[in-house]
Amino acid sequence: MNRGNGLKRDPKTTQAWLIGSGISSLAGAVHLIHDAGVPAANIHILDVHSHAGGGIKSCGDAENGYVLYTGSLPYFHDRCVEHLLSLVPSADNPKQSLLDSIKELDRATSPKRTAPTRLIKHGGKGPECLHSKSLQIGPKYRMELIKLMLENERMLGEKAIQDVFDEAFFKTNFWTLWSTTFAMQPWHSLAEFRRCLCKHLAEIERLNDVKALDRTKYTIYESVVMPIESYLKSQGVDFHFNAKVTSLQMNPKEAQTTVSGIILKDNGEQKIIDVRPEDLVMVTLGSTTSATERGSNDKAPNPVPQHSKEFLDDDWALWVDLMQASTDYGNPFNFHNNVDQSTLESFTVTLRNSDFMERYEKLTNNKPGTGALLSFSDSNWGLSISVPRQPVCSDQPSSVDVFWGYGLHPEKTGNFVHKPMCHCSGKEILTEVLSQLGMPVDDILPNSITKPVLMPMATAPLMPRRHDFRPEVMPSQSKNLALVGQYVEIQDDTTLSMEYSVRGAQMAVFSAMKLNKHPPKIERHLLLSVFDLLGGA
Repeated sequence: MNRGNGLKRDPKTTQAWLIGSGISSLAGAVHLIHDAGVPAANIHILDVHSHAGGGIKSCGDAENGYVLYTGSLPYFHDRCVEHLLSLVPSADNPKQSLLDSIKELDRATSPKRTAPTRLIKHGGKGPECLHSKSLQIGPKYRMELIKLMLENERMLGEKAIQDVFDEAFFKTNFWTLWSTTFAMQPWHSLAEFRRCLCKHLAEIERLNDVKALDRTKYTIYESVVMPIESYLKSQGVDFHFNAKVTSLQMNPKEAQTTVSGIILKDNGEQKIIDVRPEDLVMVTLGSTTSATERGSNDKAPNPVPQHSKEFLDDDWALWVDLMQASTDYGNPFNFHNNVDQSTLESFTVTLRNSDFMERYEKLTNNKPGTGALLSFSDSNWGLSISVPRQPVCSDQPSSVDVFWGYGLHPEKTGNFVHKPMCHCSGKEILTEVLSQLGMPVDDILPNSITKPVLMPMATAPLMPRRHDFRPEVMPSQSKNLALVGQYVEIQDDTTLSMEYSVRGAQMAVFSAMKLNKHPPKIERHLLLSVFDLLGGA
């Protein structure tokens, strides 16, 4: 990791400008205060939106229906997130950390048994449940997976998963479990698939278990993002919303790329913020929520624009601007230009006075909150649902239940609702879900509100890539610029997770401020550790 390009910063005089207010910037601000000793008043968070959180947010109410946005996979929080949460006080009890409160809740509410059912398929007499152990992968594919894990990542280049595995592989229960867990498609990056295997394959039978760190009291937005934002504000961090950063001004006299100014529109007024070489600018690159379209219970979301330039929003435009200055900043177009391969559709279901939860538990033997996902292996839409412990939102009445789900193939025609998912209203999407579960549609549908969300960039970080298409967190020729988010390069880690964003922020702070600290080591499959000891790649 590049250790800040030789520049020693005085934390007391460093001004830190964090562009974007997603979890990367929030984590960066926390670590600048706690680890680097930068005064909170010297930390400035600029965001075009009116709220913090980036792609992680939730909205709505019990009357009109809730909408949950994850912005990444909602699980797989690991040691970087754990460290971050240990530094922030709990909203309920300031004497506790957020981490303490989450673990305390887990001890009080953790179920005695895990969820046995991970997949449901169409059977002769209705839905049939399959367990995580029912992988049926076979010796041929086992050997191919091991071979891939032992491969040098640089040798994989821009290959897609389907370039190496045959069509039959994508019909196995293993692939259904893996693809729905990590939102992966056959045309996604083989290198990213390899990283996923290296990090998670050893836990495959436990992948669906909801870990303590994932079992927050309410949504990630309410239980993690909002408390971190409140804490930073209480410390004196300067949040500046409705501030659209249009470009970064570089100092042409510096040998290294050095930001000298931030050009922005502040509530419509053009401004320039002067930046010194000793300051720090941290930019969140790209987005997974660009051009997101929301539908309603009675209306499908608006169609996705056919040309990606139509939604080249601020998160992407700034990256394009940087790319034109230097090849050190990667290639945003590699991830941005394949909307037909990066779209998925999520939906949030709000139920009032419904027996859905009882029916769900009776069918699957999964107690709500024990399993991360339930996927429908025969679904044309590639449907999965997540049924959490209730309540999900702090203002949720006891008579209301909420669950969430998504479809990997929104362009395909449903098994029961004969139209593409992306053309369906919320009511039609829930009809398909209930039909997949073999539940009575007429009993449950009238007391429900389903809000669909079409996300054209949801899996863009997983697109095939060359190694240099993702920039380093601290580019080698940059003096005071750090890059974070889902599109930067973090060796061995897997993107599309909150863990990835937080790890990148920790790397940026520790490197830029020349701290003798490193993020926790990324755990890999034991087979690879043995291979390393034997002198392997």
